[in-house]
Amino acid sequence: MAERNAPEAGRHLHVTVLLVASRRALDNALNELGFAEDDDRVVEHDGRLAFLTCTHEEDCDDLFALVAELSARGESWELQSRIDTEAGRAIYQSLSRYRPVEAIDAPVDEETEPESSEAPAHDVETSEGLQALKRILRRVEPADAFATIRAGRDGRATARILRRGSRRLLAAASASDEATLRGVLREILPNVMLDVAMKPPS
Repeated sequence: MAERNAPEAGRHLHVTVLLVASRRALDNALNELGFAEDDDRVVEHDGRLAFLTCTHEEDCDDLFALVAELSARGESWELQSRIDTEAGRAIYQSLSRYRPVEAIDAPVDEETEPESSEAPAHDVETSEGLQALKRILRRVEPADAFATIRAGRDGRATARILRRGSRRLLAAASASDEATLRGVLREILPNVMLDVAMKPPS
């Protein structure tokens, strides 16, 4: 009987948070606080810039410093969260000034996985996978490409590197977490713009 009444054990969920602001506002705040120009946590999101943090980062100090700086400057900003609750589902939360806090439990809008013959996902945590990805991307100009990063069905992070304009798939990569993928992609393609999936399907 005691077993039946025992509370269910909690489990840690993966959380991704974006601090979204206008390009001008976030650029100014980043410069004022001395962030590196090629910080891999700065991503593009819906035509604006965003600063990303997730469960795999050590802490949220930099996120809070940016919120404080943006607020001190009187800038508008928004916090968007994605909490991966189970395979194929997530809770999307939005918190911004002048709007009520909002949360939606929805299926994840996953892109079609690339066919293995078209672009196998290279595991960047192995030397073979990393070297293969470098070979594919070494002739790509960072300004001509962008990368989308998202949590995969198996809990690993996946990236799709696409040509700007045509959105043609150039390569796919995987790693145990998003931070590793961001670091590797920015090492191979400095200043390449990154994007993350943070909104529920419409």
